[in-house]
Amino acid sequence: MFSYRQMLCHSFRITRKNRYLWFFGLFASLLSIGAEYQILARAINRSASLVWFSDWSNFFNSGLFSWQFFSKVISLFSEDPLSMSLLLLVSLVILAAFLLLIWLAVISQIAIVSNSHKIIKSKKETADLSLHSGVLAGTKSFWPTLWLNLISKVVINVLGFLVSLPLMFVFWNKIFSGSLYIILFVLLVPIAVAFSLLIKYAIAFVVLKKESFELALKSAFKLFRENWIISVEMAFLLFTISFFATLIILTASLIVAIPFFFLAFAFLTMFTNLAFWSVVILGIIVLTIFIIICGSILSTFQVVAWTNLFNHLEIGIESKIERLIPEKIKTKVIRFK
Repeated sequence: MFSYRQMLCHSFRITRKNRYLWFFGLFASLLSIGAEYQILARAINRSASLVWFSDWSNFFNSGLFSWQFFSKVISLFSEDPLSMSLLLLVSLVILAAFLLLIWLAVISQIAIVSNSHKIIKSKKETADLSLHSGVLAGTKSFWPTLWLNLISKVVINVLGFLVSLPLMFVFWNKIFSGSLYIILFVLLVPIAVAFSLLIKYAIAFVVLKKESFELALKSAFKLFRENWIISVEMAFLLFTISFFATLIILTASLIVAIPFFFLAFAFLTMFTNLAFWSVVILGIIVLTIFIIICGSILSTFQVVAWTNLFNHLEIGIESKIERLIPEKIKTKVIRFK
């Protein structure tokens, strides 16, 4: 019988024993692994919606793509070509770094899915795989996976903004804004969560089944429709694990920081400011490395867990809720079939 505990423990052991996956986990986290959890935060965060709306409003009103902007750039080039050339070079370097991060994030996501799938299928917790095999798998499925992530980002952000939109006008009419917020929250948040889970399955179909972009979406929709209960259960379990793991990481970070705090204070009273700042900088470096490693492990575990679930869904499993329902009252309505 399928067991969440066994599957999650298996996923954790794979994550722990294949440390090279942590490198991929670092960059895969840039794609907001666990985006369905961030939906709730955006939906209840009024300031986040205001910032989001303000940023896009400023972008469209900046005149960045207007003729006046381009004519001004040409004029500045003619007046001070050296400075503008340096500015253009810096801009190109920043753009290249941004594109490199996107490439690394997508490649890393694919690598974790592909390599963890091979490990799971081998019936072992380790396999003769490496960074090179992960990158090679990533290059083969890069573009459809990139588009799936972009679509997910756009849809989830738009839905999150629409849900939190009434919070921006709560001071004008509290009753209307509150009622509209509840309605939108009930309607759109489940849609956003479902779409996020669907994208996870679509990426698995692209990477593991080599399906095209369109076919992967259709296959993912069918798989989610037939297993939506177990998908929601899994999302809830991973949310709970991530929540407590984050608390543990924060607590551990404070414990790690305490010796540096007292050491820096002692150096400040007994030695020079240089010694004090040396300890502070060292402490920041140690804490940063610690948090990065923990975050990489957590994001790797999440992707491995979803890949593990995808493999189980192929076989056919029953959710915890369905197992608790007596056979006499089970209907096909539960699975939307």
